[in-house]
Amino acid sequence: MHNYLQACWTHIATVCLLMTFTIGAGLAQSELTAEADQLFEKGNYVKAEFEFEDVFEKVKNDVELKGYSAFMCAECNYKLRNFEKAEIYYKKADAAQYDRIDPTYHLRLGELMSMQEDFDEAIKYFIEYKENGGVASLADNLIQTADNNAVEMMEPSSRYIVDNLIRLNSEAYDYGAGYASKKSDEVIFSSSREVANGDIDVLTGERYMDLFRSSQDKKDNWSTPEPLNSTINTEFNEGTVTFDKKYKSMYFTRCISDEKSSFACDIYRAESMGSRFGPAELVDLINRSEDDSSQVGHACFTVDNEYLMFVSDMPGGFGGKDIWYVSYDDKKDEFGSPVNMGPNINSAGDEMFPAMRYDGALFYSSTELGNAGGLDIMRAMPAEGEMKFEKAEAMPYPLNSSSDDFGLIFEDGENSGIFTSGRPGGKGKDDLYSFRMPPMEFCFQGLVFDAATRNELPANVTVKGSNGDSYSVKADANGFFSLCDGQIKQMPNYEVTVEYEGYITVGDAFTMQYATNSTTFTREYPMIEVVLDKEYDMPTVFYPFNEAELLVNGEVNSADSLNYLLELMNKNETFVIQLESHTDSRGNSGYNKDLSQRRAQTCVDYLIGKGIERDRLVAVGYGKERLLISDDEIDRMATEQEKEEAHQANRRTSFRIIRYDYESQN
Repeated sequence: MHNYLQACWTHIATVCLLMTFTIGAGLAQSELTAEADQLFEKGNYVKAEFEFEDVFEKVKNDVELKGYSAFMCAECNYKLRNFEKAEIYYKKADAAQYDRIDPTYHLRLGELMSMQEDFDEAIKYFIEYKENGGVASLADNLIQTADNNAVEMMEPSSRYIVDNLIRLNSEAYDYGAGYASKKSDEVIFSSSREVANGDIDVLTGERYMDLFRSSQDKKDNWSTPEPLNSTINTEFNEGTVTFDKKYKSMYFTRCISDEKSSFACDIYRAESMGSRFGPAELVDLINRSEDDSSQVGHACFTVDNEYLMFVSDMPGGFGGKDIWYVSYDDKKDEFGSPVNMGPNINSAGDEMFPAMRYDGALFYSSTELGNAGGLDIMRAMPAEGEMKFEKAEAMPYPLNSSSDDFGLIFEDGENSGIFTSGRPGGKGKDDLYSFRMPPMEFCFQGLVFDAATRNELPANVTVKGSNGDSYSVKADANGFFSLCDGQIKQMPNYEVTVEYEGYITVGDAFTMQYATNSTTFTREYPMIEVVLDKEYDMPTVFYPFNEAELLVNGEVNSADSLNYLLELMNKNETFVIQLESHTDSRGNSGYNKDLSQRRAQTCVDYLIGKGIERDRLVAVGYGKERLLISDDEIDRMATEQEKEEAHQANRRTSFRIIRYDYESQN
């Protein structure tokens, strides 16, 4: 099992995910399959397949053994990602009626169909697995996952665009890329292609992994990948690359093994020397004299280079493999003690391939936390505190698929990058893919009209962004205007001002910051004609009983009501406003008039405090002189509630425009 785990650090095909496996019906095993069974248990799937095939061809009359050997041939190929051959042998096992002995046959075919995105067929096999004695809860989860994937592929919930990086990929395994330059125009990745060093790895059926480099030209074309020099590439496995923030030191995983011995995987680093790298040295993150079996790999620095994240199955974690981190002192070149990233990141499954985006968001892959199948790419946003993160969530399709998706890295400052996937349609067994989020297109349009008559108004519209952008547009004869040619962007906040001679200037604000898709943002702007000495309504301003200060408590903030008038005066800088306060009919006339005068003055003082010139404001208290609803009308009302609402309507604050030719003296 140790040999088997080792390959998982430098390549991450399905073979690495199915780490525990119950071999069908034990009754089917015999002396004829003993050697093959032993090879399978050790993870030597290449030789195990050969032995099982030999048994399958030799056995003629023992139907049970013939079915078992066919099933195990399929299992070997499944783990080696030879899916076409695996399907052939699964069906040979079916012909030998092996499914009556072990329902795992249906489960494997369902998983195989799902990984090839044939979800209808996958669901059929999962149902058969359940009906033939399989684990019902597992079958139900797989059916739901397949159904969700089918829907997601038909109607993707994200705008990501994914493309196979054909120039970088081969027919073998290509994975675990890391950008080798600040401009993200150079990449180093791991591959088992034919030109890699070493013999065939019995765990993968491919050559041992080496690191390869490729550069991008001015037309964004990638060069033919070239292997790194011999100080990096050995006859064993190398993979999963990252760099420090200066791109001077490369960190990578190396696993040393042969048929006689197996040593733990570790992180190594080497200094960049132009197009070559210096000697690789071990990064001591755990004490090998005390722990010679725990795996260590998949290094990644935080954005500030103060912490190094890595993956390990060392004791003290939450599952098989967890993401850990150590502090890093750049001046002393010293690493601290390992700290587990905690339950918001890790699970009872395997968490691997951490990478940090330029904004501090953590991306990694998990066998447990996602819901698309295989390894799923997760994202955890930074939380308050050093190395603290929110609960991780799975990335959407097409970043995640029904196959393994992992090793996602971002270009510096961009919402684009590279990741690895074993999805169908690729060039090899695991391929490198580019991803990008195309910019969203926003359109802001509106209609301007007279609030009373609904007649359209050819008003002037100004839109100012918090980033300094400013656009002016005139509504047409139908009152319609639009900004749809790239003027509106996602991040700025925008303020809108709508002006038309003889009307009160209006406006509002909007932002596209939280938009998830291209959006047409539409607003209507009813405009009120300026009429001198007309009483205009405004939002209700409340006061404590028998008092003049603004009512502000947990339920009411009367200052918010006055902000309506504040905005109006800021947009209409030539207006002089008379602010009027009224009471209901109850109480002494003289007292009511004095109270209303003080309340009107409170409103004026508030606006002056917000920057409105004092001589643009006049406070008048009318007491109960100008009732909207007379006492006779109130007396005829049926209920006390209706009467109280009528009194409240009389206790209003309103305003009049008494001039619109004001010129500031400042």
